[in-house]
Amino acid sequence: MSTGGGQAAAQEVWRAQSIWSQAAGRQKAAIDRARAATLGATVAAGVLGAASAQLIPISPPVGRTLAFLAMLAAGVAPFVAVGAAPDRIRRWLRLRSVSEEVKSQVYVHLAGLAQYRQRARRDAELLERTGTLLAQVVDLEPETRGLRPADRPLPSVIDTDGYVEHRLRFQLEGYYRPRADEMARRARLIERYGQALAVLSVLLGAAAGAFGAQSTAVWIPVVTAVSASVVSHGASARYARQQIEYSTTAGELERLLRWWQQRAPATDADADRLAEWTEHVVSVQNEGWMAKWIAD
Repeated sequence: MSTGGGQAAAQEVWRAQSIWSQAAGRQKAAIDRARAATLGATVAAGVLGAASAQLIPISPPVGRTLAFLAMLAAGVAPFVAVGAAPDRIRRWLRLRSVSEEVKSQVYVHLAGLAQYRQRARRDAELLERTGTLLAQVVDLEPETRGLRPADRPLPSVIDTDGYVEHRLRFQLEGYYRPRADEMARRARLIERYGQALAVLSVLLGAAAGAFGAQSTAVWIPVVTAVSASVVSHGASARYARQQIEYSTTAGELERLLRWWQQRAPATDADADRLAEWTEHVVSVQNEGWMAKWIAD
């Protein structure tokens, strides 16, 4: 079974991958903050506006203060939403794509499989492939400014067995399955919030109708708007869709792992095919996922 080669080129590329990974993570965190802030500002505008309408007759200063804060929140919402605009999402997706592709090349290189089987050309091939990739994304380099490579060792991969354990199995058990579970939990949480708010809206409507409580009726459109905002937030984050995609990829990787386990004794051609298929499955998931984010 093939054995990986030198470490110098791989270490250089691994350090570069760390920078692109951090850049993608930083961009994603900014998008998440913008979405959360938009949701918070939208909810605050509705709640404060309703509260001000009720309190102005009782305490004009407090009511006017709440009205001012409601208008402020409503005005802030569009500005913070810019942080999650489509162009920001596209930029994050491209950063993530670069990071994942570089990572893929490093793992296959360390295992000495597929395009890296020729030992004499292994390091040069890695540097050439990485250089070509990075040359295509020079417009993204400003996103990496100020970042330094994380102090982390190379993956413990020197052969096919290491590739199976640290790449294939880790992607399956350490990433895609847990991410599918996490997205399912988030989707259920959003659904429960929406249901709870819908029930609250019904109760408020019943109370207003049965007891003629106009102060209660004022809150019905507010709760409805908040419910719509929460559901919209969940839809924009695509929790349910991501859960399906992560689960599908985990299933593909699991089938690959079973195929490999049934190949004993495996040939070098089998090992190369395993690496190619594994990286293809991960790449297809990333590309399909990114295409859907951009299309939406």
